[in-house]
Amino acid sequence: MSSSSIGASSSQRSFDVVFVGAGHNALVAAAYLARAGRSVALLERATEPGGFVRTEELTLPGFLHDTYSALHPLLANGPVFAELGGELSELGLRYVQGGVSTGASLPDGRSAVIATDPGELAAELDRLGEGEAWNGLLADLAPHLDSLLPLLGMELTTPAATSLLDTLYADGTMSALPFQELVAGSAYDLITDRFRSEELRSAFLPWLSHVGLGPHDAAGALWASVFAATLTAGNPVPEGGSGRLVAALVALVERHGGVVVTGAEVDEILVGEGRATGVRTTDGATYTAAQAVVATTAPGRLYGRLLRDAPGIPVGVRSQAARFRYRRGCFQINLALSGKPHFGDPRLDLGGAVNLGRGIAELITSARQAEDGLLPAHPSISWHEPSAVDPGRAPAGSAVVRLQVMDLPLHPVGDAAHDITVEGEWTHAVAERFADRVIAEAAQHVAGLEEMILARHLLSPADIAAANPNAGPGDGNAGHNALSQGFTQRPMAAHRGGYATAVPGLYLIGAATWPGPGVTGASGRAVARTLLSPYRPR
Repeated sequence: MSSSSIGASSSQRSFDVVFVGAGHNALVAAAYLARAGRSVALLERATEPGGFVRTEELTLPGFLHDTYSALHPLLANGPVFAELGGELSELGLRYVQGGVSTGASLPDGRSAVIATDPGELAAELDRLGEGEAWNGLLADLAPHLDSLLPLLGMELTTPAATSLLDTLYADGTMSALPFQELVAGSAYDLITDRFRSEELRSAFLPWLSHVGLGPHDAAGALWASVFAATLTAGNPVPEGGSGRLVAALVALVERHGGVVVTGAEVDEILVGEGRATGVRTTDGATYTAAQAVVATTAPGRLYGRLLRDAPGIPVGVRSQAARFRYRRGCFQINLALSGKPHFGDPRLDLGGAVNLGRGIAELITSARQAEDGLLPAHPSISWHEPSAVDPGRAPAGSAVVRLQVMDLPLHPVGDAAHDITVEGEWTHAVAERFADRVIAEAAQHVAGLEEMILARHLLSPADIAAANPNAGPGDGNAGHNALSQGFTQRPMAAHRGGYATAVPGLYLIGAATWPGPGVTGASGRAVARTLLSPYRPR
């Protein structure tokens, strides 16, 4: 990917909006602003833009793996693609998906498949004896969804969002499933109260770890409801890999006059006359912002480093930012396979994200072991084979597969199976041994998996921490998403679910902010709409 650079060929250092970081949310915001005529510059410390959205040949030539994130359902099926998709498609972005969005596989051969076709989904739910329960849950959620789903793409401090929240809380008091219960309740309680089959429970409960929550965390019921309402629309991926989204967004920004500068680490956000006025990079270059500075980072890094000398920030705000909590680490294995893998249930071969596990009791045990700092003995695994829907991701006759374990200690102190020597860190040796365990677990669901592996690439929490400071100690979800720092408290009480910071003219976006982790583009779109409001001075 080529990126514009500001150097000998350009002396421009003044823009309407300057971005700290060029992750996908920043690129989405810059795309909206540049299309509206704003001058924008994105300064990225890494050698490539995109943050945790990247595609590389990690194992062998011809095998295209998503280094970090892979699935884009809320972006591809949401307002960002509806509004920017036409131009992004012109620039090479195309989404593909199979007939299966998600599902579950148990070692004894039981399975559940969440199909995108309504008829197939209904038949599967009836097979599991869950048709009535599923329809009942959706009926109880229906009064909330018209307000809840739009909130995923809104700044929660705006009048429009406040109105929707008021409606949700007011209407929920007399409903069969009060909104208050979703906000305060756990995913475990919601899912086990509604469904009886181990297969369907195992298809949905593991999804909570993808948004930084455990099975028993408050607000888990809210996110379980979002998954139930949205996953049936599919789990699309960019043809050619997640990096195609970044390439198209960069091209769109540049087409409209914006610039993306890589290898430019911002050292300080400049504040003058009571507002953010620009940034200074580690090499001493200064970029001024006439309207706003937009940072994609974590609260602790924002207030503790980038604003370290800024005057006027309340002590309480700095204290909240310093106490921002990370939750768990993510472990990822990318595999190059010599052939196409097959589940016992062939429907699970059709793409989507399949949850592999030993049932929800073992999922709970695994989460508790991680909470205690232990490597889980039987980790819950997310399986994704992008080559099932995008054959060009691997040479003919072969496949690429990604295995994720989303609920792991950031600094392991022991091994629940008493098999791996652990001394508080994710060393290379620990990662290799744990990868063997994960692959052995996956092989209980996919016959012959171990014999098909040509090469593998591992990504531990330590690798994630080294790759991107926004992950803190290695939390790919950019912080605990429980009620204490989620929803209207994300990333902290002082921000109230919004993007404005304690410094006028400075905004914080990205996975640490509402609605949280995942490739959604939501915070980028929302802050762009704020900056393009006629009531916002330029």
